[in-house]
Parts: sequence; C-alpha cells; structure tokens
Amino acid sequence: MGIYLIGYTLIALALIFVVFVQLVSRRLIFKNNIRIQQIFAHPLLNYSIRRIGSALVSILLAVTATFFLIRVKSEGIMICKQAISTWDKLGESLREMQCVALKARLGITENWFVDLFTYYYKILPFPKTVCQVTDIGTIVGTETIYTVANQNCRNFILDLGTVFFLGGGNNGKFVLDLISEKMVISFRIGIIAVIVELLLGYPMGIMMAKNKDGVFDRIGKTYIITIDAIPGVAYYYIWMALFAGIGLPTIYDAGNVATFIAPSLTMGFTGMAGIALWVRRFMLDEFNSDYVKFARAKGLSENRIMYTHVLRNAIVPLVRSIPAAILGALLGTFYIEKIYGIDGIGGLLVTSEASNDYFVLQGIIVVSALISIISYLAGDIVTTVVDPRVSFSKE
Repeated sequence: MGIYLIGYTLIALALIFVVFVQLVSRRLIFKNNIRIQQIFAHPLLNYSIRRIGSALVSILLAVTATFFLIRVKSEGIMICKQAISTWDKLGESLREMQCVALKARLGITENWFVDLFTYYYKILPFPKTVCQVTDIGTIVGTETIYTVANQNCRNFILDLGTVFFLGGGNNGKFVLDLISEKMVISFRIGIIAVIVELLLGYPMGIMMAKNKDGVFDRIGKTYIITIDAIPGVAYYYIWMALFAGIGLPTIYDAGNVATFIAPSLTMGFTGMAGIALWVRRFMLDEFNSDYVKFARAKGLSENRIMYTHVLRNAIVPLVRSIPAAILGALLGTFYIEKIYGIDGIGGLLVTSEASNDYFVLQGIIVVSALISIISYLAGDIVTTVVDPRVSFSKE
C-alpha cells in the first residue's frame, strides 16, 4: 500500500508542477514576481516539458505500431503449439481452451483495442503489482487439464510483463529485470567504446584540421574512407582477427576484464572515424570565419586561435551527441555482441523476436524509446550549457 501512496503522490506532484509552470510562463499567476518568473518561466524548463510531452506521444505511437504488428503475427495457433508441450495429446476442444487461456495471459484476446489500452496502462508510470510465474506446466489427466502456476508478486511503476518463451533459464523472470541484466552487460562494453572514440576521435579531427592536406590529414581521410567503404560486419571481423593475432581474448567472459578490450576497441575505432570527420569539417568551417581573420590580424598565435576560439565553437554541434552516445551504450550492438559472444541487449531483441516472446520484444522497444528521449533532451540541455547563444525562448 505504501508504494501506491508514494507513487500516486509523486504523479500528482508532477502534474501540479507542470500546470504551475504553464500558468507562470503564461503570466496568469505571479506575473509581477520576478524571482518566480525567472525560475518557473525559464525557456529551457518550458522547452523540456514540451519535449517530454511530445516524446510521450512518440512512445505511444511506437508502442501502438509494434503492438498491432505483433498481433498480426500472433494470429493462428502456432504460438500455442510452441508454448503448450502437450499440444499433440490434447483434443480439439481442450486445445482451443488452452490456446485462448495462453493468449489471454499474453494480452492477446479477440478485442485488440482493449488489449492495447490495457498495455498502455501497464507501461504508464502508475504503481501496480506484477506477478512472476515461476513454474508453468500442463498436466493431462483423464478428463481435465490443470495449469500449475506458482507466483511471486512485486510492485512496479513500469509493468513490462514476464518472460514466457525465451528459454535458457529466463522463463518466468520479470521482463524489466531481464532487460536490466542485459543492459548492464552491454553497458560495460559500450561505455568503454564511447570513451575510446571520444578520446581518439576529437584529437584526430583537430590534428587533421590543423594539418589540412598534410600527411596526417591524408592518413586520417584514408582511414575514414576505409571505414565507410567496408561493410560493418566485415570490418568487425577484421579487427577481431587482428586482436586475436596479438593475443587478446576474443570471446567475452564477464569474469575476465581482458575480454572487454577487443569488442570495446572494435566499437571505439569504428566510432572515432565519424567524430574525427565532423570535428575536421566544423573546424575548417570556423577557420574561414571573420573572427579568425580578425584574430590573426591582431597577431594571435595559431595555437591560441585554434584552441581558444575555433575549437570551442567547432565542438558545439558535436557535444550534443555525447549524451546520446553514453545512453546508447545501454542498448548494445547486435553484430558486436554476436561476434564476440556477448550476452547483451542487442542479442536479446533478435532472440525475443525469433522465440515470439512478445512481452520481451515490446519491453525492449519501450525502454529503447525512453532512452532515446532522455538522450535527445540531455543533448539539448548540454548544448545550452556549452553555447550560451542558444535560446529556447519564442522571443
């Protein structure tokens, strides 16, 4: 009961806050209070609220599209044959009864729109109790079929359901728990890759711009063109062969930190090419600006012009992508995880689709959409911090 009280209180406070901000920003209340206007009518705060609102609509559209695509695929009895181990031993009437019961547990009934709004309620941030099925079995007696289900219930804000068909010891787990486990694995590799591509990509782009058409610039452009020309999967295998050749382990083991190196560097070396390309481009554009010509006329050194003026302006468009890269590390990369044997979130998406585990598939889409929204919003906020010229006011 306590979590329900806390949850609904927080939801009510959030709604009151949004309404209060809108009233203050429209000068319907506290229009003469400068301090409150500065805080609650701030353009960035209003922009963030609008962005979150539009993002929630985007999530609902993505969930709706996925929901109906899954329902189209789940028509028929194939899903029931897959789930009910004693299907061939059952009579026609018992098959139909068990199939209807199974689909009801999966949220698949004859009324698609009721199912859709039921799922909306599950993913909306309201406190709810979710029961975990730890043992499912069908016992065939002489006349009756009995379903055995031991349940463990917990309170959640976001109900993504339970795992049904994945196998591998995952059946019966809460989908949210499973996704969290896989995300941790993917994030270990992804965050190292992000650090590598940022630490190497920015200096590489700066050096290429500083030595335009020089030896380093030509080597860098060759590397970037090579990355673009070679298919991603082939490129990953090339790096895997190179790492294996120098003795690095290429099969992921959660207990061996050394196995993190090869997949992280493969992702990092790939990502740094794109960063270097854009850093070089933006810096060369800035070199032709009037303020650079003025700084040179004043006698400032090239290094001071580059690192004090040009670099600060050139990285503004790129800084916006850093939050997305960091949060994107949570979602993993299917090909990297497949090649290096990483049991992360990238492989879970493909496995859940292949095994028709709809709760897992829908859960990954919902979580991915949430992460995308947060990353874009964080990118906008970082941009305003780095570049004070950016304003979200309508004036």
